[in-house]
Amino acid sequence: MHNKLINTLRIFFILVLIALGLFSIFRPAGTETNILKALFSQKDNVLVDLSTRFSARINVIVESDNPEKSEEISKTFYNRIDKEKMHTSNADVLEIIEDYEKYHNNLLSAKTYNLLKSKQYETVEENSLEALYNPIMQPIGSIENDPFLLLTDFVMNLSENGSVSDFTPFEYNGKYYSLVMLTVDNNLALSPTILNDEIKVLVDTQEELSQDGVKIYLTGAPVHSYYASSRSMFEINLICILSTLFVIGLVFGYFKSLKPLIPIAISIGTGIFAGYALTALIFKDIHILTFVFSTTLIGICVDYSLHYFVSDEAGNDTIKEIFKSLTVSLLTTVSAFVVLLFANFILLKQIAVFTITGLTTVYGIVVLFYPLFCKNLKTEKRTIKHLNIPDRYGKVILCTVFVLALTGIFRTTFDDNIKNMYVPPKFLVNAEKLFGELVKSNGDFSIFVVKGDNLENILQQEEAIEDKLSGQDINFQSLSKYVPSEKRQRECQNLRRQLYKDKLDEYAQFLPDAQRHKLISQDFGNGFLRAGDDFSFLKNNFLIDENTSIVIAYNYQGGEINGIKPINFQKDISSQIRKCRLICLSLLVPIFGLLYLLLSKIYDFKSALKIISPSICAVIFVFGLLGLFKCPVNFFHILAIFLIIGFGLDYSVFRFAGAKKFEDAVLMSCLTSVFSFALLACAGFKLVSSLGTVLAIGLLSSYIFSVILIQKVRG
Repeated sequence: MHNKLINTLRIFFILVLIALGLFSIFRPAGTETNILKALFSQKDNVLVDLSTRFSARINVIVESDNPEKSEEISKTFYNRIDKEKMHTSNADVLEIIEDYEKYHNNLLSAKTYNLLKSKQYETVEENSLEALYNPIMQPIGSIENDPFLLLTDFVMNLSENGSVSDFTPFEYNGKYYSLVMLTVDNNLALSPTILNDEIKVLVDTQEELSQDGVKIYLTGAPVHSYYASSRSMFEINLICILSTLFVIGLVFGYFKSLKPLIPIAISIGTGIFAGYALTALIFKDIHILTFVFSTTLIGICVDYSLHYFVSDEAGNDTIKEIFKSLTVSLLTTVSAFVVLLFANFILLKQIAVFTITGLTTVYGIVVLFYPLFCKNLKTEKRTIKHLNIPDRYGKVILCTVFVLALTGIFRTTFDDNIKNMYVPPKFLVNAEKLFGELVKSNGDFSIFVVKGDNLENILQQEEAIEDKLSGQDINFQSLSKYVPSEKRQRECQNLRRQLYKDKLDEYAQFLPDAQRHKLISQDFGNGFLRAGDDFSFLKNNFLIDENTSIVIAYNYQGGEINGIKPINFQKDISSQIRKCRLICLSLLVPIFGLLYLLLSKIYDFKSALKIISPSICAVIFVFGLLGLFKCPVNFFHILAIFLIIGFGLDYSVFRFAGAKKFEDAVLMSCLTSVFSFALLACAGFKLVSSLGTVLAIGLLSSYIFSVILIQKVRG
């Protein structure tokens, strides 16, 4: 009966793996590289949706010793770009210049609008003369019909920074710069894998054109995602190679043979494959950081195999001896990872699914198939000298940990800033800094979400917000900046008419008297500029739906305007991270209680406390160290607590069970896990490296505390 059940389970196990394999072939998962999407689900969080749609900007900076060269190279660069996938606002404006020229009497930039409203005509005249005699920027439209060059001023101020426009060279610190500020198509922005291919084209073009005294810099979130994903892929490969080599060396060093490597490799490979397949089944895209983290499965999954092969006996007797400990180990580890499923972070949910599936698969292979295929695999084993800590030294260590914990707790600080979760390469930091200096912006922006019954109502609400932003000298982008409301266009007509009446004769002496009289007495009632088909690209950029639009404000630090609260990605996301951190902290006691009750049910209350104590001491030790060294605790440090408990309990469970040669298996399991997480500590993403550092220290200390607290084992 028992053998029949085992064979049935084996067949079921194989069928499940085959089904997952077929699914992964016919529906492979995409790879997500957006850093924000590592933290929040786009479906559940408006911040991610807005940031993805409206912050997909790429800036190209061309640096040269002369203005002609910088302008030439910037235009050459732009000509090599697929205009259907990314474009400049200047290029878009060129397509609607005729519309602007037709309704030029209706159009004023926000700054000029405010100047004319306050009758600051002298400033308007100065700006007009400056534009008239600008040797680089050619006037837009006819000077005879627009002597103050108000249309030129309107178009120039359509760029994100009024003092800088695409391609137009300008001098800064003895060098000349031309900028190409690209907006990525919304559909492309939502397809990170395809977008990365396009960024690769930009990077190749950058390298090709950066010669003969010309330097080209690339900035923007998509550029960071490209380099981050490229680095992550390198890290994945490197961690896999190093972890594999470490396991090979460890196995050969202990068993004096490479024979156990074949079943170990099969179990690990199958576990990672099953983890990927089920994650792909649940999630449409798998984040690149999930792959980085999942490579630690190499260090974790090998634990179950090691406990099997270090036993003196082979076949079913071995499984009988270690089955309970193996099962308890799986249950406690899975319980720790299950908590991540309830976190509001898509990355953590994917890691939980990937890891739980991988561990369960490896457990199934060891329990179901090792007795079938490895029962005749016998190897000579080396003798390992284990750590032995006398009671008196153990008490000293525990007292030291207690003092460290108390001292560290009072020095603990928290860091929930999203920017501190990612440390970009130095060359990207320098490029972003240069771009900020050139456009006089720190890259921070806020978004006002505007709702209205119709487009005219939306545009009027946008303009009410923009008037206050303009009054604070805040640069902004919106649909109404390109297509003013009919109400605003009427106001612009009246302001222009008053300007002509009061100042045209005095200012425009270069025009014939008849032309000046014609301008003053002309009828501006030639209709209104409307957002028709020519403006579809703008509506796609700024309209979320027919009743909702957005206004992007740069470097805005104020509060709500006209009852609309701005969304600031950095502040709001950091605020949500803080909420998640507090939620996780509140879950610690229930989780510890759940694990304690689980172990109490399997063993008894006293034994459960003894088993869980080393992991709790390890957590206290790690966070005491963080406080002592003034290392701010972030959300991922908190999450590490669950993992330390889950993985660290393995050492206590097997030590308490006292299976044959358990000490050898526990030590090697600890070494493989610590080594894998130590590699993660070197990862480029701070959120991953934080987790890796704490886990490496936490698991090593869990092993040491298990030696101190569980010295007497059962035979």
